[in-house]
Amino acid sequence: MRRGCPIKVEWQETAEELYQLYQVEKELKKRQRLQFLWLVRTGNSVQESCQIAGLGERSGQRYLSWYRQGGLTEVIGRQHGGHAPRSGFLTETQKATLSTYSETGKVKTVWDAIKWVKDEYDIEYSYEGMRGVLKRLRLNKKVPRPQHEKSDKNTQAAWKKGGLETG
Repeated sequence: MRRGCPIKVEWQETAEELYQLYQVEKELKKRQRLQFLWLVRTGNSVQESCQIAGLGERSGQRYLSWYRQGGLTEVIGRQHGGHAPRSGFLTETQKATLSTYSETGKVKTVWDAIKWVKDEYDIEYSYEGMRGVLKRLRLNKKVPRPQHEKSDKNTQAAWKKGGLETG
C-alpha cells in the first residue's frame, strides 16, 4: 500500500478529547466530522479515515483544511448547504404591522403588500419573497364565494326550511 505525504496538522485536542466529543454529539453531520478528525488524530490516513467515517476523500480534505484555519469550532460551526437560513428583511414588529394593515382589507394581492412594504419601510421584495412572507404570516386572500346573478336568497332560505311548495 502506498503512503502519501504525512498529514501536517497542529492539533489542539487530544485523541481522547476528540473521541469523547464524537461519542456525545447528537447531530449526524457533526458526529461524522468528529469521528473523521479522531481517526486522523489516532494515526489513520485520510483515505482510511474517510472510508470508516463514510465520507468522500475530498470532504475529509476539506474538514482538515477547516481545522487548520480555525480549529474544531470552524469544523463544527460550518453548516451543510452554505449560508445559515435568513430571518427575512422585515422585523417582527414590521411583520405585525403588515398583518394588522392587511386585516383592514387594503391588501388584496401580493403586489399590494409589496407596494405597501416598499412605501412604508423602503424594503424591496420579489413576488415570491412576499408571497412566502404572507404565507408564513397566514394572511390569505379572503374573498366571498361567487354567487350567480340570478340566485335568490329568499328562495334558498325557503328551500333550507323544508323545501319549496309545489303548486
